[in-house]
Amino acid sequence: MSKKLAHQTTAAPKKGHSDTKTLPVPRPLSPRSGAAQKLPAPKTDSSGSGAAQRVVSGLRLRTTFSVAGRVCVGGGLCVAGEDLAWVGGRGSVRTIDTAGRVTGTVSGVCGSESWCGRIVRGDDGEVYVGSSDSKISRVSADGAVSTFSKLTFYPHGLTQLSSGRLLVCGGRSLYTVTGRGVQGVELGVDVKDAMDVSVNSKGDVAVADFVGGKVCILDGQYKHVGTYSPTKSAPFRPSSLTSDGENFVICDCDNSTIDTIDRRGVCLSVYHTTGDCRSSHAMSTCCPPTVCG
Repeated sequence: MSKKLAHQTTAAPKKGHSDTKTLPVPRPLSPRSGAAQKLPAPKTDSSGSGAAQRVVSGLRLRTTFSVAGRVCVGGGLCVAGEDLAWVGGRGSVRTIDTAGRVTGTVSGVCGSESWCGRIVRGDDGEVYVGSSDSKISRVSADGAVSTFSKLTFYPHGLTQLSSGRLLVCGGRSLYTVTGRGVQGVELGVDVKDAMDVSVNSKGDVAVADFVGGKVCILDGQYKHVGTYSPTKSAPFRPSSLTSDGENFVICDCDNSTIDTIDRRGVCLSVYHTTGDCRSSHAMSTCCPPTVCG
């Protein structure tokens, strides 16, 4: 079984950065091509167990595929169209189609011994990649690679707030990152280990707290408005998440499920991955990039 690597200690933003209270707030995003389908309205659980969660079936398995070579699917996958996705790996990222065929490879995104982990696609077709060598690279629409920002922490997760601005996870904090610098975000809730972050079309921010076993929902001013922390057979370990527009979709590593919640943290759907969606050595496709190896 692969062991989780120790997280790097998050450093404070560099000197000269502006006061955190003057940060811009998240801009509502429009759902991108390839976003998850809208879920049906939630139905009340009638099992008689007294569970507060509401569970419906809303996700269906479309296809599974495997990619040869050392790749890291956990967090390092970004849908870029109906039939195209970006997958991170050691020293490079690849584009694949829904049949699992590699359609292209972009090298030089991170060091040859580093992992290209979290990936997000920008509004203008550019792709941002956070890597284990503590930097964020930018791949333009024509395939050119450049360093977007050098960091003092490992960017576990990132999402785009607006053109040219990213919201990035770093240990117990979030940071806004541009090509000109890094600014810390003052959160309205305690986070033990920010593993991933996403913004929905309303401007709400969801933070996956892997160690804390919860997903925290923040409003446009980064104030706490909801928490999702379900009781399951194994500890809840949210390792990565995204938005389907208004709701949030979460990978639960230890339970091998994909959970969908609304913008206040109410459960709408739990999809149990089975068969090919689980690995033979107890590391599911939902595991975070720090355990990929």
